[in-house]
Amino acid sequence: MYATRTRSIDDRIVSIHQPHVRPIVRGKTQAKVEFGAKIHVSVIDGICFLDELKWDAFNEGSHMMAYVEQYHKRFGCYPRELLADQIYCTRANRAALKEKGIKLIAKPLGRPPAVPIHVSPGERNPVEGKFGQAKIGYGLNRVKARLKETSEPWIACIFLVLNLVKLAGVALPRLMVNTVMSFSATGILVWLTSNVGQIRIPMGTALEIMKSEKFNLKIAA
Repeated sequence: MYATRTRSIDDRIVSIHQPHVRPIVRGKTQAKVEFGAKIHVSVIDGICFLDELKWDAFNEGSHMMAYVEQYHKRFGCYPRELLADQIYCTRANRAALKEKGIKLIAKPLGRPPAVPIHVSPGERNPVEGKFGQAKIGYGLNRVKARLKETSEPWIACIFLVLNLVKLAGVALPRLMVNTVMSFSATGILVWLTSNVGQIRIPMGTALEIMKSEKFNLKIAA
């Protein structure tokens, strides 16, 4: 530093216990610099996909088209719509998405009075909610592994658990419907009246059961 007259060193060690950890400047009020892994997560129908995990700081906006190509590799097609933060909405990314026929749901370019459609901040709540759920519920902000080789699987397993919880919530109503469909019409009515209030059957599930062929009861006046 003295010889080169600089005030910083590339890849300097900031933690003796975790030499792979790098300082990441975030510019937040409470924490201007954070330490740890930087990850990029895509949320598709409530399922999280860990697109990128690095210990060095990176500009996720410049990697957006790589994430789009990962989507194409997973599902064999490009998404119809993409909801992203402002950092992703560069002119180059907008042009690339338009070329592939992908609709970008974000704040348009131009002056606010001239823009008829704005993106509400609440539209990204599902994405931010996943990070909140991972931090508060599953300790994403308290990874206790020390090595790089163990910290990365730890982080990946947290998102695996998030996906399992999501899939369990989707599968439970369907399992309930399939179970009830195996009963007779009288059994369905008794089961519904005795369990709707106890296990909180979703209204859509109850209506689906009642519209089935087996649920064909006529009540005479």
